Amino acid sequence: MDARRYDLLLRAVSYQLLAVSCLAVATARGQDLVAVAPEAAKVEYEDSRVRVVRLTMAPNTSSPMHDRPRRVVIPLTSSEVTITRPDGTVGTSKSTAVRPAWSEPGRRAVTNLTSRIENIIVELKSANAPGVALARPPSAPSQEYLQDPRHTWLFENQYVRIYEVRIPPGEMTAFHRHAYDAVAVRVSGGQVTTQVEGGEWGAPLIIEPGSVVFDADSKHPFVHRVRNDGTTEYHLILVQLLR
Repeated sequence: MDARRYDLLLRAVSYQLLAVSCLAVATARGQDLVAVAPEAAKVEYEDSRVRVVRLTMAPNTSSPMHDRPRRVVIPLTSSEVTITRPDGTVGTSKSTAVRPAWSEPGRRAVTNLTSRIENIIVELKSANAPGVALARPPSAPSQEYLQDPRHTWLFENQYVRIYEVRIPPGEMTAFHRHAYDAVAVRVSGGQVTTQVEGGEWGAPLIIEPGSVVFDADSKHPFVHRVRNDGTTEYHLILVQLLR
């Protein structure tokens, strides 16, 4: 074999070894859901603390093996799925529409067994320890808690505090203050209007059902109230970011 052919052969072997090495590193580190299933998982919002992903899966479809960080999952639809772990074990999981849940990290592949799935997933980038849940809100909550009967406390840990907001048509919240940045998942559509305390009512806002927004409430913690000017109940899940 001449020197030139030998050199080409060495280069080809080197490239193959490099490819195998990169694949091994990627496998060891796991795979991000958005990277491995871009047709199903779309990023709605991202900053240095949080990433919000919308996951949509048709019936009888699957997502490849992937890693998930600590997160809040807000299912917009009920679902039944099978979960396959890296060791080959398989289990079934069910969720109820609009029942938020905290999830710890895990690696799995998912298969949708029934109807269309749509989930909003709020991933916490700096959550580096297991979530420690509060069993109930404090009996004497601090002023950082939302003091409004339309905001129902659902759960919290050291990372997030979750509220469910329901405003019947033609009614409004009391004046209240949002102390933390938050991800708002607008379960229902409709039309709402906001009034800052001491000011006039603002312009009506048309809400798309299932839409998601990030609110930098910690930077403008004004007192305000919200009125539902639509014909159906306004329904919202609020994920406050505590750190």
